Amino acid sequence: MMPVKERFDYYNTGIFILLMASLASLAFSNRIVNSISTITLAVIIFLHAERMSLFKQAFKDRYFISCLCFLLINMAGLLYTNDSNQNLKEFSIKAGIVAIPFFFCANSCRIGANLRHLMIAFTLCLLATTLYCIFHAFTIYRQHGDSSVFFYHTLLSPFNEHAVYYSFYLLFCIIYWMEEGMATFKRLQKKIFVVSVLVYFFLVIILLSSKIVLGILSVYILYFILSRLIHKQNKKILLPVVAGLGIIVAILVATNNPVKKRFSDITNGTTTLFQQQKFNAGVYFNGLQFRLLTWRFTSEILNEQEAWLLGVSAGDGQAFLRKKYIETNMYTGDGSNSGGYLLYNCHNIYLQTTLESGIIGLISLLFIIASFLFKLIKSKRKTTLIFFLCMLVFGFTESYLSRQFGIVLFTFLPLLALSAANPPETLLKEKVT
Repeated sequence: MMPVKERFDYYNTGIFILLMASLASLAFSNRIVNSISTITLAVIIFLHAERMSLFKQAFKDRYFISCLCFLLINMAGLLYTNDSNQNLKEFSIKAGIVAIPFFFCANSCRIGANLRHLMIAFTLCLLATTLYCIFHAFTIYRQHGDSSVFFYHTLLSPFNEHAVYYSFYLLFCIIYWMEEGMATFKRLQKKIFVVSVLVYFFLVIILLSSKIVLGILSVYILYFILSRLIHKQNKKILLPVVAGLGIIVAILVATNNPVKKRFSDITNGTTTLFQQQKFNAGVYFNGLQFRLLTWRFTSEILNEQEAWLLGVSAGDGQAFLRKKYIETNMYTGDGSNSGGYLLYNCHNIYLQTTLESGIIGLISLLFIIASFLFKLIKSKRKTTLIFFLCMLVFGFTESYLSRQFGIVLFTFLPLLALSAANPPETLLKEKVT
């Protein structure tokens, strides 16, 4: 029979490989690999010799219980939905909100993997993919002379990835290396390399032109600079950093570029446009106007369906929104692949949850947030806290719990940063000592 120690090392090696695969699948935008690795992480608990003990740990965790309640409330929509197939599809997407916490909570938020090693691999994967995208964009630019290929979703077209989500992967790396990762490197050459990569990631985020991510990153950098000045840390490094950022901002403001256009787009039109009862199909809604409109539509739908308590179900939420778009004569596509606004959801996790699962669903989501914040405060993990707060802000502009990679952003990355922060340490060793 295989010794217990070897059996447990095999278990942890498998976990490390699966965590690495999950991170790499994010960087390369491979949903199949991400699904398989996520499901396997949850299933691998069953292979552990002390699986019953791990199950008990998971079901004693308030965060996991709140995630499970959220999923069950979402599944309850099957009892009153008009589209059970769509509801089951939404349920399968949201299953990750339970599978991922189950793995981490079953392991008591202490897994046998070194976060620095995982983050090095994730950073290198992001570096490789973004360099490839820029090279691909440059090739197209040389052929057609269209500079738009370097910006927003078009830049990531080789991987068919969403610019905002990818910006958050880069933001996660930036926050980790700036807050604690840099301290793990003792050699100056390695620190210079990491700083160079972070500057490059910052520039890529600018190219991806996500207003919410650029806003969050600006606030974080301001916080980082002020906190270092207050504690009198690395003043010699901060001066060139501030000067460099000032030059970049000046260039963006002074020149005519797609990034500037995306921010100036917010000021176009009137903020009261969403109050109109009917629109012309040619009317353009900027980000602010559209989000105000979805608040209005969601309120009207819940009132009309008398569904404030339980919502209209995940299966019917988008159908009711599409009905509103059609009734108000909004743009619904030109018969090609584009469906116009018909494809748009609430772009807000709090609003989307209320539409689908009512006040009960929203309360359940708030319990998830509160229980994880309690974990973070108890663990004193500042890096994870900063990123999780960024995700909560992001929730006001995107319904990321309706997307597979959005759920990974909300659960996997924060839990990984929280759980694998310490040097490799096995549960068996803890029990023996």
